[in-house]
Amino acid sequence: DRIAKWNGSTWSALGTGISGGSVLALAVSGANVYAAGSFTTAGGVPATRIARWNGTTWSALGSGLNDQVNALAISGSTVYAGGFFTTAGGNAALQVAQWNGTTWSALGTGTNNFVWALTMMGTDLIVGGSFSTAGGNTVNNIARWNGAWSALGPGLGGAATAFPVIGSTLYV
Repeated sequence: DRIAKWNGSTWSALGTGISGGSVLALAVSGANVYAAGSFTTAGGVPATRIARWNGTTWSALGSGLNDQVNALAISGSTVYAGGFFTTAGGNAALQVAQWNGTTWSALGTGTNNFVWALTMMGTDLIVGGSFSTAGGNTVNNIARWNGAWSALGPGLGGAATAFPVIGSTLYV
């Protein structure tokens, strides 16, 4: 139901899957698979737009997020989520937030519009979307978070929706 795994020869389910909406982003850390999107339930457990599969069972990440999650990134034990939301775990978090394994918190004052993509570049989180400011700074659709918000040059002329990193090079 909306999520599966391929082992090289067959597909199989991750428990009873996801319901109440779509899966829009996946991220892996160790043996854990994180799923995010517009769903409300994972494996029969209430999980508001984000959940973790540990190989056996699904669990919620706190009380989740109040609107759709489009992107995930992981650094160490921190899970970053970006999307359309304005609260994470009941706390104000404009379009981007972090989960430390126990609680959700905002990344400064967030962005002024939607986040579509996240990636790690070294220890920095790169955030892309259709926004003009992050943390009050002009960033034009792409920004860097390293404890404070900053622009990547003049930014981009349109929404950033996906970007991989190879070494120290970011492709948009």
